[in-house]
This record gives sequence, structure tokens and C-alpha cells, in this order.
Amino acid sequence: MQLQRDLISVVIPAYNQPQYLRSALQSIVDQDYRPIEVIVSDDCSPTVLQPVTDEFSQHQSDLFTVRYFRAAANRGVIDNFRFAVEQARGAYLVPMAHDNRFVDRRFFTEAVRIMGGRADCHLCYGNAFYENSDRKALNIPVNISLDDGWAMLEGKDFIRLYRRGGMDWSQAIVLDNGMAHSLGAYDVPYVVNGAIARRFGISQDDMFSYVFLLSAMGSVGLCEKPVCEIGTPPESYSRSAAWKGTKAKVKFFIFYNIWRGDIRGKYAPDVRQMARKQALQYADRILDPRMGSYYRWAPHFLLMMGLGVLNGAWSEIRYAFKRGVNIIRPNTFKKTGK
Repeated sequence: MQLQRDLISVVIPAYNQPQYLRSALQSIVDQDYRPIEVIVSDDCSPTVLQPVTDEFSQHQSDLFTVRYFRAAANRGVIDNFRFAVEQARGAYLVPMAHDNRFVDRRFFTEAVRIMGGRADCHLCYGNAFYENSDRKALNIPVNISLDDGWAMLEGKDFIRLYRRGGMDWSQAIVLDNGMAHSLGAYDVPYVVNGAIARRFGISQDDMFSYVFLLSAMGSVGLCEKPVCEIGTPPESYSRSAAWKGTKAKVKFFIFYNIWRGDIRGKYAPDVRQMARKQALQYADRILDPRMGSYYRWAPHFLLMMGLGVLNGAWSEIRYAFKRGVNIIRPNTFKKTGK
């Protein structure tokens, strides 16, 4: 007799692109884990997406459900994601972009096994590849010990590699939903929701802030093999002019707040340190009085601004020097025979 397992909630904030959503849903059906619930939150798409979710009605059972919601007006990517999270009932949560799809049918099973076997593990993170490419999302160091494609890393070691640490980032995630809620990982100040976006004139995003907060709590399961394909449609959110034009401020806001936040867990100092380093990468582009007012011109904010300006100036000097050196090439000077 199979033991009853905890529910996984897959939350999909969706907007248009029905062909991608169809592929995403099929890849969830193909997972060998049960029970699963899928929450699709249609952010008032011009193309109504309910016909796509209806195609999967034959898979509905006590162990697999798809629930569809449609917003009456456009919420924006994070407010739409947060709405979907509020509907989730699972012990585990999979945040999934609607233009992604899973390619390893055992990913959910293996992630739950790992988290179930380690009381301090609240996050499993998988490798991925990009659509129409063989390029992997994660550059996992060769010195990491793997067991059947998985490694267990302490949160302090994982977060040092994550994003700016050289490993880069992926979109294949299974996390402890209850722990994420208890840490406030889905909410301001760790996300840019609609209200914050309007206040600063920037785009909504969360930069996967829950990865930082959950890493602080203990260990992280890291899957070396690609388990997910990341979709790259031309109209994707990350390619929009609005996102590209404001992403520096978005990243600063989130990483700065993680650095200054009341982070819990034995690796909280390590997480704060890495968040501070990443916030500093964008501090030279945040000379915005709206942000200064938001932070009440606190000394640590002013210090970050000053360091950001110095860091930006030094980067410009190095770039200019490098270009100046490259102007003089070996064949610039010809021999005269003298």
C-alpha cells in the first residue's frame, strides 16, 4: 500500500501564450508524483486561457486537480502570483512561469524525498536549459559532490554560489510552503508588488527572494541535471522594455531589503552578506529621491548610495582604461629601419 504523501501546489501566474501554458500543464501531468494541485491565475489575458485548462479535465481526480482563476483586471506579475499562492493548499509549492515546462518526470518526487529526509531542508533547486538551446542555466562547480545527480549544500554555501556567486540562477524550484509563509517570503519588503511598483515607477518582481530566505534556514537540495526548460518567447516579461528599463531599481529594492530584513535561520548572516553585495551592484543607479524618502534617508541607505557611486565611478575608470589600452595595437607602429 502506498503511503499518503503531502500535496504539492504548482502555482502558475499566466498571461496569454496558450501554447506555452498547454505544454507547462502537460509536463506537470507527466510528473510521477501525486497528489498535485495546479492553480492557474489568468491575469486578464486578451486571450482567455480557460479553454487550455479545460483540455486537462480528463486528468482530474482526487490526486490531481487543475483550478483556473481569471482576474477582472490586470494585476501585474507579482500581485497575480501572490493571488495564486493564496489559493494554494499544499505543504510544498512550485512557483512556475507559464512559459516553462518540466523535462524530468521525477523532479517533484526526488525533491520531496530530499526535503522529507532533512528537517532543516526547505528548498530544492534544479538545473534547467533554455528553449532552443543546449545552454544550462546553472554553472555548478565541479568540486560539488553529487549523489545520483543531487548535492546537499549548506545554505551558506549555496547562497554564496547563487546568482552573482558564479552559479547563476534557474527556475526549477520546489519549496516548503509553510516555512516560506512564516518568513514573509511572498510579501513586501521582499517583493516589488503593485503598490511598490506604482510608488517608484518600476516593474513588479520578486527576484526569487524566497530562495534567499529559505537558504538561511538550513540546507538546500541542488539537482545538477536539467529538470526544466525555460521558455524564451519574444513577448516574455523579462524581455519587455518596462522590465529592462527598471530592473536595476527592482533588484536594489529587493536585495537591500533582504540585507536589512529580520532574516531568521542559522545562515542569516551569510544571506544578508550576499544580499548586500548584490544590492551594491545596482546602488549607483538608484539616485532616486522617492527611494530615499521611502527609507527615510537612513544612514545605512546613504552609505549604500555613497558606496554605489564610488563603485560605479571605479568601474567607469577601469572600462575607460581598458578601452584606451586596446586602442594601441601591435601593428600601430611600423619599423623605420633606424
